[in-house]
Amino acid sequence: MIHDAAMKVFTGRGFYGSSVQDITDTAGVPKGSFYNHFKSKEALAAEILTAYGEGTTDRGILIDTDVPPRVRLEKHFAALNAYFSICTDGCLIGKFMAEVSGETPEIRVRLVEVLERWGEQLSSAIADGQRDGSIRKDLKPDELAAFLIDSYEGAILRTRVEENPRALRSFSEIVFSTILT
Repeated sequence: MIHDAAMKVFTGRGFYGSSVQDITDTAGVPKGSFYNHFKSKEALAAEILTAYGEGTTDRGILIDTDVPPRVRLEKHFAALNAYFSICTDGCLIGKFMAEVSGETPEIRVRLVEVLERWGEQLSSAIADGQRDGSIRKDLKPDELAAFLIDSYEGAILRTRVEENPRALRSFSEIVFSTILT
């Protein structure tokens, strides 16, 4: 209950814009209940980031070796585009990346873990595509994966600001017509 409420509050308001009181009010539980389960708002946020990082869209497509690698990447980003085209709150990972500081070491560590997991999933599909010739070979898979994540997070932010998914469409068009050819 608290977990679901925190996901909703953090996604809507970010870390610093959310209070324990906001979370417990949304969950409909007394504030004391929060501290029975979590040592701090940051500890809860770290747990939320792990859950969020596992995906609201089907990340399993990236590791499905029965599907050609380039198609896996296309389907993955198409699912993300569909989700973020209608999601007005943006990406929790991107929101927290913008807020992270030396005062939030648990969040920083968790963000790095999520980004590394995402990078490994993308890098694996890219490497498979390089081996079968469907993806260019002149770029390192891990560097290309990091670039795709960074660029996509930027496209999500712009989509949120413009209230228009043009940046998501542009990301896919450019990536699949030039970078992953």
